Amino acid sequence: MDKNNKKIIKAIKDLELPVIPKDLLDALDKLFPERSPPITMEYKEICFRSGQRSVINFLHEKHKQQSENVLEEK
Repeated sequence: MDKNNKKIIKAIKDLELPVIPKDLLDALDKLFPERSPPITMEYKEICFRSGQRSVINFLHEKHKQQSENVLEEK
């Protein structure tokens, strides 16, 4: 991995986001469920849907970190 990619990954990990509500994540999970694509789906559609899910998974991870930080602060 080159230096530029490492900087980008670190910036994403350190990114401070507004509080992510659980009900938003639940709604996104319903709209964009994590599931295997049908065999007939085109490759570019698979990539597109994978990208959608990747963003939702990222938000889930940030929500988890936010929840842990709140518990640690108490």
